[in-house]
Order: sequence, then C-alpha cells, then structure tokens
Amino acid sequence: MFVGREAELRRLAAAQAATPAAVLVVGEAGIGKSRLVREFAGGIDALVAEGGADPGGTAYAPFVPVLRRLVREHGGGLVPGGGRGGLARLLPELGEVTELPGLGRARLFEEVLLLVERAAERRPVVLVLEDLHWADQATRDLLVFLLRNLMRPGVLVIVTSREPLRLPAAEVIRLPPLGREEVARMLGCDPDPRVVAGRAELDSIVARSEGNPLFVEALADAGAGVATPASLRELLLAGADRLGPPSLDVLRIAAVAGRRTPHEVLAAVAGLDELALDDALRPIVRARLLLVDGDGYAFRHALIRDAVYDDLLPGERRRLHARCAEAWPELAADHWYAAGDRRRAFDAAWQAGRWERVLELWDDAHTRGRDHTWVLEHAARDALCEGDAERAEELATRALEEVDDPLRAAHLLELRVAVRDLLGEEGLGDLREAVRLAPREARLIGSLATTLAWNGQDAEARAHAEEALALGDARAMVTLAALTALDGDLGTASSLYAEFRSGAPDDDSLLMSYASEADVLEAAGEHARAESVAREGMSRARRLGMARTRGAHLAANLAEPLVSLGRWQEAREVIRAALALDPAPIHRAWILMVLGTVAVWEGALAEADGVVRLARPLMRGRSRGYDSCLEPDLLECRLAVAQSDLVRAGLVVDHVLAEHDLRQSRRYAWPLLVLAARVGRVREAPAGIATTGPVQEAYRATFEAECGGSWAAAVACWRSVRQPYALGQALVRAAEQDRAGAREPLREAAAIAASLGAEPLRREVEAAAATLRVGLTGDLRLSARELEVLGLVAEGLSNRQIAERLFISARTSGVHVSNILAKLGANSRVEAAALARRAGLI
Repeated sequence: MFVGREAELRRLAAAQAATPAAVLVVGEAGIGKSRLVREFAGGIDALVAEGGADPGGTAYAPFVPVLRRLVREHGGGLVPGGGRGGLARLLPELGEVTELPGLGRARLFEEVLLLVERAAERRPVVLVLEDLHWADQATRDLLVFLLRNLMRPGVLVIVTSREPLRLPAAEVIRLPPLGREEVARMLGCDPDPRVVAGRAELDSIVARSEGNPLFVEALADAGAGVATPASLRELLLAGADRLGPPSLDVLRIAAVAGRRTPHEVLAAVAGLDELALDDALRPIVRARLLLVDGDGYAFRHALIRDAVYDDLLPGERRRLHARCAEAWPELAADHWYAAGDRRRAFDAAWQAGRWERVLELWDDAHTRGRDHTWVLEHAARDALCEGDAERAEELATRALEEVDDPLRAAHLLELRVAVRDLLGEEGLGDLREAVRLAPREARLIGSLATTLAWNGQDAEARAHAEEALALGDARAMVTLAALTALDGDLGTASSLYAEFRSGAPDDDSLLMSYASEADVLEAAGEHARAESVAREGMSRARRLGMARTRGAHLAANLAEPLVSLGRWQEAREVIRAALALDPAPIHRAWILMVLGTVAVWEGALAEADGVVRLARPLMRGRSRGYDSCLEPDLLECRLAVAQSDLVRAGLVVDHVLAEHDLRQSRRYAWPLLVLAARVGRVREAPAGIATTGPVQEAYRATFEAECGGSWAAAVACWRSVRQPYALGQALVRAAEQDRAGAREPLREAAAIAASLGAEPLRREVEAAAATLRVGLTGDLRLSARELEVLGLVAEGLSNRQIAERLFISARTSGVHVSNILAKLGANSRVEAAALARRAGLI
C-alpha cells in the first residue's frame, strides 16, 4: 500500500510541468524510491521508458531498455541514418554500425539525445533510471551528457540512487523514513495512541522498522507476535517462507534470472504450462515479492532478490543459471559464467559480441581456431566507444604486438591513432608506419596527408593527398583545398571545397570541410567569409544530429572571426551555447581558447587564467599539429603580459623557443614572436618562419615594430585586415613613436577600446595620453543607442532626421550626438564619422 509522500509527488509533478527537467530520488535501501516513481508514473499522460543498473552490469546497460522502448514506439527513423552511426551499438536490431573512427562514443551520445528529444516532440517522455549507484562510468557519462544538453520541453529524467550523485541541474528529493501515522496507514491501523487495540503491534513495527517501508511490510508479513528475525535476510524472506513449493521454485528462478524477468523466460526455465505457472506466480505477486512489470516480473526490491538468491545452495544456483542461459540467449554469457561453465560462457559472449568477457574467458583449450588479435581489436573499439581511451590504447597495442599481417597491422595502427588523438598524443609516427605497411590504402594515405598538413609539412602533405585522391579517398580533396588556401589561392580552394561537398562520402567529412574552409579563411583575414562558412556548417551539423561533435568544432570556427571583427559579445554567446553541449575534449579546448582570448582582451584576467587551467590538460601533446599545441602557450603568454607578469611570460616564451619548431606553425609563430620581442626574449626572427596572407603580414610588421621598426607600418597592416583590437594596440604604439602626431591615433584607439569594452587597451591609451599630454576626456564607452546614432551621423543625417528615424525628440538626438563627439574626442560630425569608420565601429 502506498502512503504518504504527498510532498515528493508534488515536486515530481512540478518537475514534469517545467520540462526539460531532471530529478534525483535519493534514499536508503527499502525507503520507497521505486514505489514513489511508480506511483507518479502511473498517474501521468506520458511515455514512460524504464531501465536500471545491476552490480557489474555492462556499459550503458541501464539505457538499453529505455532506448529500445523509444525506438519501438516511434522507430529508429527519428535519428539521422536510422541510428546506425551510434545507437546500433546498443540496439543491434537497428542494423550494422557505421564506423566513424574516433567518433563512436560522441555519435552515440548525439543520437541518444536526438532520439529522446524527437520522441518528446510526439508525446511527453519520462525516462526512469533505477539504482544508478551501481551504474558503470559510461552510463553516468551518457546521463550527464543528456542532462546538460536536453533543451526541448517534454522530457523528464528521474534517477534513483542509494547515494547522492553529481548530476547537473537535477533537483534532489531525499526520502525520509515514514512517520508513525504513515506506518499505521500502511498497516490499516488507527494511529491514535489513545486507541488500545493494535497499539502494541504498531509501536513495535514502528520501532523495529525505523520507518523503512520495505521493513514495515516485511515485519507485517512475518505476523503479529513473531520475534524480530535474527538477520535482515530472514526478515525479507518471511513472506517467501509461506509459499508453496511451486511458487518458491519460481521465485528462486526469478532471483537467479536478474532484476527483471520476461514472462517467457520464467516459463521456459520453470518448465510449467501456462496455467500451472499462473498458479505458482499468483501467491508471489499477492505477497508483493514480485511485481508485474509490463510483459515480465520484477522484484519489489533488490534486497528481496538478494535475500532469495543468497538463500540458494551453490548447486541450486549453478543449475538455475544454466537453465536461464539456455532460455535467455541475450544474457547467456553471464549465466553460463555464473554457472561455472567457462566454455559455454565464452561461446555465448562471442555470439553476443561481449569482447571483454571473451578476453577474460580466453583459454587455448577451447578457443582453437579463434583469432585473439581480432578480439583485442574489437574490445579496443568498444572501450573507445565507452570513453575508456587508456584501455582502448592498451588493447590496440596488445593487438599490434600479436599481428603479423601487414594490412591488419596498418588498420590497427589507424585505430591507435584515433585512440591517442583523444589522449592528446601525436599519431604521425603510427600513420607513417601504417602507410609503409599498406602503401595502396587510400584512407590511410589521406589520413597521413591531413596529419602532415597539421604539422606544417606542406610539400609531403600535398604529395600524399594527391596520391590518396587518385586512389579514391575523396576526403583528401579537403586537405588539398586547405593547402591551396594556405598558398594564397583562396578562389581555387573554395572551388575545391564546393566540389567536395557536392559528393561528400559521409556526414562527418562534409562538416569537416566547412570547419577546414572557415579555418583557412580566418587565417587569411577573410573574417566575414569565415563567419558565413562556419554558420552554414553549424546549420548542417544541427540538421544531421551532430551539433555536439562537429557542430562544436564549427562553433570555435565561428567564434574566432567574431572575435577578430570585434563582436565579442556575439562570440561569447556562440561559446556559451557550444560549451552547454558538453563537447568532446579537443573541441571544448578549441572553444575555450577563443573564450580565453576574449577574456584577456576584455581585461577579465581571472576568467582567462581559469580558461588556461581548463584547456591545457585537454590540449596536451601534439595530436592536432603544431598550431593546436601552440595555442595554449599563446593564450598563457598573452595573459601573462596583460598581468604584467614578465617572469611568467618569459618562461612560456623560453619553453616555446626551446621545445617547438616555429617553422612548422602557420598561424601562431608570428604572434608568439611578437610577445617574445615584447618581453625582451628575441630581437630577430628565426629563419624560415612562414608569412602567408595579410594577417601574418600584420603580425610580422608588428614584430618588426617591436624590434625597432615602424609602428605606422603595423597600423596600416592591421587596418587592412579590419581587426580592431590589434589595430588599437598598434595605434597606441604608433602614437608613442610619433609624439608630434599622437593625438589622432590615441583618440582612434580610445574609440576602439570604448566600442569593444577592452579595459586593458583603455588603460594603455590613458597611460600613453598622460605621458604624451594628449587630452582624453569623458567616458569613451559608446552605448548601443549611441552606436546607432553614430551610424546615422555617418550617413549625413541631421539631428532632426536622426530623431525622426529613431522616434525620439530632436533634443534627445542632439544630446546623443554631443556625447558621441566628446567620447570620440572629435571636433565635428565629419571627424567622428571618419574615426568610427577607421575604428570599425560602423
């Protein structure tokens, strides 16, 4: 009988009314967590999908029945590709998995999210995940991902656990023990202490149960006047002891079978006809030892199942496990294992693709003819999907030690490259060896070309990309396009990207082409075009169900040109949305790099320091080439200079100059050399540093200015690429170099600092102005309305015309114009417009 818990039911109802939402129900064993959830779920109009964890369960096992329920209700078509990119790993009925090296886990998470959200578009969904204190790490990772990324209404996630879990945005409901009145209602007694009848029994059960509903029921089942059982097991078995032999046999079968047993499995193992089985089950259900659960049966509580199971003799357990294995092929491996039959457990694990269990049971006596290396490879792929990259690397390496076939070794090396990429380790050596072993494998040659390009080895990268393309690897065209762009031929590069996208072999490669094109456009100073390409790619990623993976990658590609253009708040919004998707580590790192740059330039130095600490562990090693591994060094050095911490900046510069070959970096060599010159570590650039495109030309001009050259030349370069922050910095230095002409550059730099909200630049301007005795008065930060008015001033509109356009009074318009002139330090409307255009404000 369900009693009490009215407040908890109201909280669950409130959560459902505010979806997407999550609730964690916490309480000790037997306190009524599952009963509360069932009571709530039974009274709502929603699709309820349930799963639960068992001790030692397989990866993602609690999610399998949940996802299968959603697929059976709505079909796998809710997910792009019918779920074969990821869901088929858990639901074999969806077909063969489409392998995407290095993306299996990410695609699985993405498809689970899509399935849940799109199912909720058709009908509200409640996902119930029981006993997650037993869940494996892969299940917990998937749950956390879902909770962070569920954005659409209609989804309520309810989790039960005996212990608190760290779940983002989940409301926690802690179930207290029942009070005396609630225990009395369970027992059908009068709770009034003045009523003598039944009071002694009630007081005894309240005291002995301590308000635990399971124990209340068990004590009541034991009967009035029965002494307290010697152990909890005896208490829980009190109801079972009164069952007849057929019912007790069926209860024992259910305990061996698992947390939930399908009716047909119970019938097959029991060996009873339907009527006899019904007769045996009815007393068990009536005693509420088992509950009807859809087309099967579940124990009212895991402790009851444990008590029944522990009461079995060793021989009984082995025999029942063997019978369950024969009746239930899906779980045969576990049952044969528990029955002590290693050979049959091995065969069942092989049939089910349980490769870790296969390895555990490997024995030359009964595995003759089996391929141990093949098992190691598949176990490594499973570990990679489960997010255990260290285990995946160990298994792939063991497989490589065993294999003697060159082609197989090449593909195992490719797998290890994907694994090590997640660990931040460079795979160039493995790829070179793979191509040596399989010199005609187009995909391997293409992958080598891409990695060589990342590492600045352009000539070799181009040769391999052309070879891979000739052998049929269409993806090599993206590498060729990037190399062509880096040579300065953006027109041909864009044509190659467009040609590739017209026949891209898969979704991941398609989105990679957008990321690559946006990256080379940004590197070339084509910020507006980079923004456009990145936005188009993100839109495609959302439609393809890859917002978290390649979509997050493209978010970094979008935020970067926005930062270059001075649209920092827009960039922050893009970054915020992308980080909310819980992207893969390397994508998160790239996004954080852009955020850290904005924070430094805004003067949010504590935030920037936190970003450096978060990003560095994610970008260890050289897995994505020199540019990627130099990015955190550049950010930390910028931060140290902004903090005036020249010791820290010098240490970073010394590390870069000693440990890295800057000739292999296309984007970050010159920016790092600028900082190295600023802190006095270098006075001339190493030979062979590439200078491709106007942005790198601007950095080189800045480096030369730092070393005694012309700051006016640096100003001209930055003005041509329309990067206002770098322009503002150069203007300040140009003013210091040309004291006689300092007024105009400082006022332009002040306008830039005001429009960007760049606090460090504002301080630089004010310090230079004080030293050079140039007047800068008023608050230089332009409001949104002032920027709007400034644009109309630049169009040549009068105060009255501006007032009519903005639906304000002419007087108010005049006040705005006066404030703008004062903040920009301009003497006329024409001068204000000219300053605004040069500063990129309009």
